[in-house]
Amino acid sequence: MRLEGKKAIVTGSSRGLGKAIALAFAREGADVLVNYAAREADARAVVAAIEGLGRQAILHRADVADSGQIRRMVDTAVAGFGGVDVLVCNAGITLPKGPLETTEADWERVLRTNLTAVFLCCQAVIPGMIARGGGRIITIASTAGQTGTLSGPAYCAAKAGVLGLTKNLAVALAKHNVQVNALAPALIDTEILYWRTPEQWEETLAGIPLGRLGSPDDLAEVAVLLASSGGNFITGATIDVNGGLRMS
Repeated sequence: MRLEGKKAIVTGSSRGLGKAIALAFAREGADVLVNYAAREADARAVVAAIEGLGRQAILHRADVADSGQIRRMVDTAVAGFGGVDVLVCNAGITLPKGPLETTEADWERVLRTNLTAVFLCCQAVIPGMIARGGGRIITIASTAGQTGTLSGPAYCAAKAGVLGLTKNLAVALAKHNVQVNALAPALIDTEILYWRTPEQWEETLAGIPLGRLGSPDDLAEVAVLLASSGGNFITGATIDVNGGLRMS
């Protein structure tokens, strides 16, 4: 197993991409803190599935837009696991409004959840990773941050910020053996896509060279690679998981 004995936090792991990553990590031998903000029943189901795989799981409610709750989440993982080897910053929201419809409050909420929270989560785990001799941080960016999409200005700006933050942290932490990489998914089959109109769906699917939506497991497999020995010489990278979308 590629992650045998590793201890991980996956934010926003009650459903979607986070759930898939948490379960993939457990299948590869990791113990996982399952973070959720509102969907406790879903999060408990993920915990049960991880325990069914013979791994330890911690259920922890935390709003990653709140720095105090982030610190308590990390403290809980350290107390339960003895430390944190892998952090996946997955939690996020979308707000598909146009630039004139996006209010200042909308902007602040999306930036706080999708960008500031990533920085704060990283800041909370980095000292412990350094003390343990290294670690892995995986941020979830988006093709939206590379090209701009219908996901709205706040979402695109936040995800572009995640890409820049990832590179900065990778450079700053390389000497401590903490490797930081971003995954940039596009059009993965999760609830975050379901706001699109039929016309937008048709246009979207026509632009994917592989001819299908991605599955959460497609992304989870790449996350496992980055968290395992397969990622030993990768840092500061952005790995596109998008079916070839940007080529079309």
